Amino acid sequence: MMQARDALDTDLYQLDKLGSLPSPCLVVYEELVEANLAAIHRELEAAIPAVGLSCLRPHVKTHKSSWATRLQLAAGIDKFKCTHNELDMLLEEGARDIFVAYPPLEPLAARIAAATARYGPATRITAQVSRIEHASFLAAAAEEEGVELDYLIDIDVGDHRTGLPPSEARALLESIRSEARFSRLHCAGLHAYDGHNHSENPRERTECACEAMDDLARVIIVMEGDGAVLERLVVGGTPGFLHCLEALIDRGDIGPEIEVSPGTFIYWDTRYDELMPGRFQLAALILAKVMDRPTPRKITLDLGHKRWGIDQGPVHLFSTPGLEVVKVSEEHTVLGHDGSCPLAIGDPILIAPRHVCATVNLWEEFHLVDGSGRLRGECLEVTARNR
Repeated sequence: MMQARDALDTDLYQLDKLGSLPSPCLVVYEELVEANLAAIHRELEAAIPAVGLSCLRPHVKTHKSSWATRLQLAAGIDKFKCTHNELDMLLEEGARDIFVAYPPLEPLAARIAAATARYGPATRITAQVSRIEHASFLAAAAEEEGVELDYLIDIDVGDHRTGLPPSEARALLESIRSEARFSRLHCAGLHAYDGHNHSENPRERTECACEAMDDLARVIIVMEGDGAVLERLVVGGTPGFLHCLEALIDRGDIGPEIEVSPGTFIYWDTRYDELMPGRFQLAALILAKVMDRPTPRKITLDLGHKRWGIDQGPVHLFSTPGLEVVKVSEEHTVLGHDGSCPLAIGDPILIAPRHVCATVNLWEEFHLVDGSGRLRGECLEVTARNR
């Protein structure tokens, strides 16, 4: 296994052409994003030869970007997963198979139904249901718009965030199918997100995925035994999607189409790089500059946790080695060093986010950088940030 990184590779992340950027700012390395798309394609082809990207339904909440969506579409990805915030962005960019993985309350149900009516039968927007109330909201919205809606039943396989216990899925489906007010709703399959699968031990991640997929398989057997036609399964976040895929393939008795839904892989971050060193490239970084040197062994950067997601802990990987966060405030990050740090006031530094999804959401725009470290045109919008 590759070792975790102790500093960013200066050959990949060249700073000499970025010094003129106003700081702090978000920069995205285009060729590394493309490398991550190629890497996940290879992983999927190795798992299911000749299928590859056709089983990928990436979650777009990581990048929230029209640019990245177009890049994925151009790569042959035609199915997407989103929260309510990214639905409009995907539709505007031409995505036509979208799973909204968010429990619908009345406003979201209305948006899904209205979008279904607007874009017509060529576009498939699938909702998520785990309680009868969700179905009620969707049914009322579908009636209002005069449309029919597909949904996936959300199964809680261990994350305990959304979804219902596997043992309750059959009763929910029976309730929906038995009432006339739900006649516009159609169960298209199951959703099972393994958001709890974050072990540092690869064997434990495999075991966790197998346990989750065993729970899911039991639901499938029961539902299909009752005559339900399950078209698709959407499973797996970035750490566990390959384990989930392999666990379902190995069973040999799974009828529905299997789709995996990682998101972080496209930009990557240091939280996941600690679990799976070098699996993907860190493609979205923050550029900051040294604004002060309060002591001989400390430097202060011109950004704080208002600009990097702090929910997974402090940042710790920089373009200059030997730095460590010693203090963070809203607008400042103080780094300690052994006294040999060469950075002077005004010098730029790149910072890899620890949680890239939360970090990207803090920015209105980003700068695109090519493989030689040069900027690619104007700033691009983080399109779905405020939606």
